[in-house]
Formats: sequence, structure tokens, C-alpha cells
Amino acid sequence: MFKKYLSMFREDMRYAMERRCGQDELNNFIMLIGFVFVMIALFSHKWVFVLLGFAFVLVCYLRVFSKNLDARRKENDLYMRYMGKTVEFSNYVKLVVKMYIRSLKDKEYMYFVCSNCKQVIRLPKGKNKVSVRCPKCSSTYVKRT
Repeated sequence: MFKKYLSMFREDMRYAMERRCGQDELNNFIMLIGFVFVMIALFSHKWVFVLLGFAFVLVCYLRVFSKNLDARRKENDLYMRYMGKTVEFSNYVKLVVKMYIRSLKDKEYMYFVCSNCKQVIRLPKGKNKVSVRCPKCSSTYVKRT
């Protein structure tokens, strides 16, 4: 019975978000700024930072649920034009850290990220220094496993 209500909820949410903007890189940045202001308010006990944080989060949710897709796409394109390299670099760093943590958990394999094409490469542990060729872009690296 719970699965039935869960599937109905998913269907309703899919229908509600059908022609909406959704989450994009600019929304992620706005939400981060709002979170930073809320954290500053937590430590400084100033209500101004709470209001600023709330305003940024509100703007983020207004953009997420907006039906004006063209305007939101233009805003995101403008943001990506100026901040695109930074966003790509932060996504790359997140992927590298995620694969490093995965390598620590996995007893048999090491995981690396190709710096050219961002392809994840899996190598067996305990092989010392290995020359690796990326299967996607054919770049070669020397990695220690």
C-alpha cells in the first residue's frame, strides 16, 4: 500500500515539474550563497544575515519553479559564460574526491579520473606503477596503485 502512494506521489511531482525550470548551476550557486549567509547568521547572531540567506533561498526556489524557461536559460548561460571554468573545475574536484573515497573503501581496485575527458578509470590495487591508457580519449598516464 505504501508503494502505491509513493508511486502516486512521484507521478504527481513529475506532473507538477513538467514545464518548470528545475535545478541548474546558477541555482546551485544561489543556494550556496544563501547557505553561507545562514551560517554567518548562526555564528554572528545578526538577523540581517538570516534575512539575506532567506532571500537567496527564496530566489533559488522561485527560479526552480519558474515556467519562463527562456529567461532562466539566458540567466544560466550568462552565469556559465563568466563562471563556467570555475564550475567545471569544482565538478572535476568533486569527482576526484569521490573516486578517492571509493578507492579507500574498495579493497581490490583503485579509481582514477582522466584529466582530459573526466572518464573514471578502474585499476587493480597492488600493481605498483602502471602506465594507463584512457579508453575514451586515449591519453596515457603513469599511476601508482
